[in-house]
Amino acid sequence: MNDLIELTEEDWFDTFKPIPNHLDDNASFQTEDNIGYMFETYDEELEFVKSQDSNRIWTYCDGDNRGTYIFQGMRLVNRIGYFVTTVPYDETKDYQIQISSEGVYECPTCREVWEDEAAALHYDKFEDLNKCAKCATLEEIDLIEKGDPNETI
Repeated sequence: MNDLIELTEEDWFDTFKPIPNHLDDNASFQTEDNIGYMFETYDEELEFVKSQDSNRIWTYCDGDNRGTYIFQGMRLVNRIGYFVTTVPYDETKDYQIQISSEGVYECPTCREVWEDEAAALHYDKFEDLNKCAKCATLEEIDLIEKGDPNETI
């Protein structure tokens, strides 16, 4: 069993140095300077991720406790997106970077933090959009309000 290394998002960024998504000017997981770091799970972005060294690929996932996490490696289950870092991880260790928890929701697009009841609302209504109420379009909010699971946004 590997040692578990738990890092904050800031420590992970500083230690492993994720590269910006150069394929999408509006990529998610943006910093204050509007640079997006997350790569999508399909098409050209997925092909780029797959072409990288395996020890530099990280997966952004939904956790079992309704929080979101970054884990080392390329995972398929509960994935939201991928990151590629300039610094490889130690393959003899397991890494867990908690991004949000049930009581706190941090929007991966604008980084706005929502707490308590607002966090619960975001997990219930906006999590599948991978953005918060502030970032959602009026069309997306209308579809959420209608509660039509057959509609695609």
